[in-house]
Amino acid sequence: MGAEEQAEALAEQTRQTTRERLSGLDSLPTHEHVMVFDALQQELSGVLGALAQGPQSAR
Repeated sequence: MGAEEQAEALAEQTRQTTRERLSGLDSLPTHEHVMVFDALQQELSGVLGALAQGPQSAR
């Protein structure tokens, strides 16, 4: 699997898990939503950072 395919797979996996976690908010009390949003923000920032580095990180 090439670097571009890996990036696409990572982006797709991130999109799916983010949607799943956001859809689960309905079952949580409102005060717990902040924890979910904070965790997602950290995870998404990490993924975006990895994607921005692209194949350079493999060097």
